[in-house]
Amino acid sequence: MEIAILLSIIVLLYTLQTLFTKLYTDSYTADPDMASSVFTVVSGSTVVILTFFVFSLCKFTFNPWCLLIGVVNAISLFTYNFCLVKASRTGPYSIVMIFMMSGGILLPIFTSLILKWDSWSTPFKVILNLLSIMLIFVAVYLVSSKEADGDGVQNSKITIPFIFASLGLAVANGVYSIILTLQQRTVAAGGEGNRDEMIITTYFFAVVISVIYGVIKKRGAYFRAFRQNRKSLVFLVLASVVVALAINLTVAIIPLIPSTLFYTLDNSLVLVMSTLCSALFFKERLSVKNIVGVVCMCIALIAMNLLPVIVPAAWVA
Repeated sequence: MEIAILLSIIVLLYTLQTLFTKLYTDSYTADPDMASSVFTVVSGSTVVILTFFVFSLCKFTFNPWCLLIGVVNAISLFTYNFCLVKASRTGPYSIVMIFMMSGGILLPIFTSLILKWDSWSTPFKVILNLLSIMLIFVAVYLVSSKEADGDGVQNSKITIPFIFASLGLAVANGVYSIILTLQQRTVAAGGEGNRDEMIITTYFFAVVISVIYGVIKKRGAYFRAFRQNRKSLVFLVLASVVVALAINLTVAIIPLIPSTLFYTLDNSLVLVMSTLCSALFFKERLSVKNIVGVVCMCIALIAMNLLPVIVPAAWVA
C-alpha cells in the first residue's frame, strides 16, 4: 500500500513538472535560447537546497564514485532540460510526452536485461515484451499523426528541429533513469546510503554546466535571461519545487520495486495524465488516431510487466 501511494504521488509530481515546464516556456519572454539554461539553474539550485536542508538534514558524505556518477548524470539532466524546453516550444505537448516516456522506459528495460537487474526468464515474457515494444512504436506513430483541419492545415506542425529535440529528450530521459538506478545498485557508489548525495551532486553540476553553457554562448548578456515576468516566475518556481519533491521520492522508491516495473507504471500513467492536460489546458485537438495511440501505448507498457504476474504460472512456464 505504501509503495502504491508513493508511486501515485510520483506520477502526479512528474505530470505537474511537465505541465509547469510547458506553461513556463509559453510565458517566458526573455531570450528563448536561454530558457532551458535558466530553468536548469533555478530548478537545479532548488533541488540542491531542498535536498540538503530538508531531506538529508544538512548531511553530506563524500564518495568519489557517487560524485563521478553524479557528474555523468548531470550531463544527462542538462540535455534532458534543454530538449524538453526546446521541444515544448516547437511542437505539441502530447507528442513531447510520448517521446520522453518511450525513452524513459525502453532504455532502462534494455539496460536492466544487459546488466541482469531484471530478466525475461520465460518464452512467454520474451514474446510478450517484443510484441509490446512493436506496439509502442505503432502507438508513437498514431499519437504523432495529426489530421488536417477544415482548411487542409495540420493542427500542430511537426518540424525537423522538434523531432530532433524529442529524440534527444527520449535518450536523455532514458540515460538519466539508468544512472539513477545504477547508483542505487552500486555498493562502491554508496547505494541507497548516498541517495541524497547523488541528487545533490547531479543537480549541482547540472547548474554549473548550464551556467558555463550560457556564459559561453551569450557572455555578459546571459544573466539578463533570468529576468522573469510574473507569470513565468510563478510557473518556474512551481516547476522547481515539484522537481525537488519528485526526484527525492523517486530515489526512495527505486530500491523497493523492480526498475522495469517502476518505469513502466510511472511513465504510462504520466502519459495518460499528460495527454489529458494537453487537451484540457493547451486545447490540443486529439484525433481518433491520437486516442487509439494513447490506448495502445498504455496497453503495451502495462502488458510488459503486469501480464506475467496476472497470467497463471502454468501458462508462463
